[in-house]
Amino acid sequence: MEDPNDLVSVYQGANVTEAHLVMNLLLEQGIEASVSEENEPLAGLSIASPDVLVKRSDEARARALIETMEADQIRRAERPDWTCPKCAATVEGSFDFCDVCGADRPTG
Repeated sequence: MEDPNDLVSVYQGANVTEAHLVMNLLLEQGIEASVSEENEPLAGLSIASPDVLVKRSDEARARALIETMEADQIRRAERPDWTCPKCAATVEGSFDFCDVCGADRPTG
């Protein structure tokens, strides 16, 4: 029988930073999580991709949250660029704030 406290991988990050972003998302939602590879090797070359680990009992909920996060990232990346109403700069569609003056993305 599987122990609900066993750790299982729910996400494999491209690097430690990405894995920590996912870990923090899970922690914010009350899911205890950790990253398997805490140390970056010399020269920034990864030996192994870091895994985000959770208890088996939290696996389904963690995977659902990660799936929602990934879908939101895709949706944001596909948004069109916009013009800042404050400074008229062209801003990348995935941004919610102007990277020139900090103004909010217009609604609608």
